[in-house]
Amino acid sequence: MFEPKHGIWAFFQEEFPNGQGAKRRKHVLRVFLALSVFLFLALVQWMIVLLALRDWSLSWFKENIVAVVLVYVFGVFLLLLFALSQHLRQLCFFNWLLVGIIVECCILSLSTLVANSGTIKFLFGLLLVSLICIIAAIVAAFLPWDMTENVLYLYVLSTVAYMTSLYSIVIYSVLEATWAFYIFAGLIAVVVLLFLMYHVQCIMGGGAAKTELADDKYAALLLFHEFMALLVLTLYWRPIMQRLQSKQ
Repeated sequence: MFEPKHGIWAFFQEEFPNGQGAKRRKHVLRVFLALSVFLFLALVQWMIVLLALRDWSLSWFKENIVAVVLVYVFGVFLLLLFALSQHLRQLCFFNWLLVGIIVECCILSLSTLVANSGTIKFLFGLLLVSLICIIAAIVAAFLPWDMTENVLYLYVLSTVAYMTSLYSIVIYSVLEATWAFYIFAGLIAVVVLLFLMYHVQCIMGGGAAKTELADDKYAALLLFHEFMALLVLTLYWRPIMQRLQSKQ
């Protein structure tokens, strides 16, 4: 299935054709630096919502839930536009402006879920997702197999996990079987982590597929949204506990 190819990652190689090793290392550092900035902005804004504006945020989000959903849809639309247009990604200053809008749309649209979560539970979920993402990124970086060369297998695994997760969430919704939600969350997390590891290897370079050196902002956006996809799964712990308490 996966053939071992030791030393394929340009990030770890001192000598690489056309001096790409040094350029690739700078590219990787720019990607993870941008990702860190995005996550820091999200954490600051969410802590303000939880600690200073929680009551106001809860009432405002409930009264304007349609607007919040539209903000999310608008952010996804801009992300697709940014992903499909290479010319747009290379526009100086405007590309950073567009990236900032996309990040803020994601942060604001998730604020309504964060506001419904307790501070301790939110921080615990954030820490858990951070550890999982760091471990997955390290595994992908040192993995001796090129995942980018075996996209078909990843697609099949992701499709099977996705279909099973849909079955589980329907069981949870119809039969109110709490255990089915955790199966759904686990399978979705597997799909997201597969994509995250694939993208990390693309960013590292040296495999069958790799990101362009000028696409550091785009790569950071992909990792940021994959992090958010995992974080969303942890924000539903509190409603599940409330449902169990109401039944008791």
